[in-house]
Amino acid sequence: MARDLEKVLEHINPDRRGFFKTMLIGTAIVAPLMTTQAMAQTGGEGQDPNADGSCNEGLMKSKKTGKCVVPKKKKGM
Repeated sequence: MARDLEKVLEHINPDRRGFFKTMLIGTAIVAPLMTTQAMAQTGGEGQDPNADGSCNEGLMKSKKTGKCVVPKKKKGM
């Protein structure tokens, strides 16, 4: 990975290499954490609503199935 990073940095202005190196390393660390967090959510799409009848943030209860679903986008927006 270090060799690949150096190859990328060769094409960048020496004054800006520190910034890009920080960005690339930070992205490599954060991306797997974001995926893990998304997979760890419970009560997601296709599951029954919570005990109080609500769904998790970003989901709504389907009138047809009663399960939690992602709301459809309205046309024209």
